[in-house]
Amino acid sequence: MKTLTTKKRQVKASKVQQQDIVNYHYSVEQVKAQKKANDLIKPTHVELFETIKTNLIILDKVEGIEGFAQLIKRTMKRFDVSKFKEKFPKLYEEFLVDMDTKEIKIKVQSTEQSFCNLLDEDYKNTMKGNS
Repeated sequence: MKTLTTKKRQVKASKVQQQDIVNYHYSVEQVKAQKKANDLIKPTHVELFETIKTNLIILDKVEGIEGFAQLIKRTMKRFDVSKFKEKFPKLYEEFLVDMDTKEIKIKVQSTEQSFCNLLDEDYKNTMKGNS
């Protein structure tokens, strides 16, 4: 008779796996912060193009860099889902499809007070810049 071996299911994540999740969290937060910063900066650059009345800036005055920046304006049409839902609710419901998503929600905080103080100071400085 064959002996069946069963693998024990891993219930707890290892230290390395947990660190990977924490690193992923910090990466996601960094991307969100960078997008927010870029969204705040972009209007200034768009205004520059409009002020100098061009859609192309040759980048040739910065040492070690050459290239260009181009303002591209697009007009697009999009489907107004809200208006369609309001006017044709039955048809809207008929064409809804289920969608499965997976999200990883992570909340971390440091157990080291010095790190918390550093984060608090960084947050204060960030908020000063946004005021």
